[in-house]
Amino acid sequence: MAAATGPGTGRPSLFPSHPEEGSEVTALDGSPMQGQPESARRRAAHLYGLVVTGSVLAAAPVDLGLARIALLLLGTLLVYWAAESYAHMIGARTALRRSMTPHERREVFHDGVPLIAACLIPAVVLLGEAVLGVDVETGIDIALAVNLAMLLVVGWRMSTVSGMTGFVRIGSTLLCGLLGIALAALKMGLHH
Repeated sequence: MAAATGPGTGRPSLFPSHPEEGSEVTALDGSPMQGQPESARRRAAHLYGLVVTGSVLAAAPVDLGLARIALLLLGTLLVYWAAESYAHMIGARTALRRSMTPHERREVFHDGVPLIAACLIPAVVLLGEAVLGVDVETGIDIALAVNLAMLLVVGWRMSTVSGMTGFVRIGSTLLCGLLGIALAALKMGLHH
């Protein structure tokens, strides 16, 4: 992959989604892209965040309570985000062989935000269930079901945006759903 020129620096950049004025945005294979692409890492981070969310829910001990599980879920995703962002910054700096610009550092951290955002709906579900007095095991099962539904929606949207159609799009969506089913099976194996 040829590196693009960094914004206003004339130095190589790993962030071709923000090209200089008049330059062409290209895909990883060098072909022209249609419109302004969303960062591939941003899209992947949302899916990855849902998988991590499901993992935390599957492994959550029922004696903690729903509100505490929601807080631990958010904390876990924050740690994953920080670690992944740090790894991307070190990797980018190594590939570029220079310090990253403030813009590039902000972009690395911003690209990982969907990883954290992915847990917000299941966390709100858990907090709502805690307020309503829902049984902890039932509450976790409901949050896992919500997470599975979100995996299916994200899988469908990502498949559609990537140009998949027909059975390929359906298969890709179902693969995302299978991740959620695998997490539910993991929960059953851990707690029963």
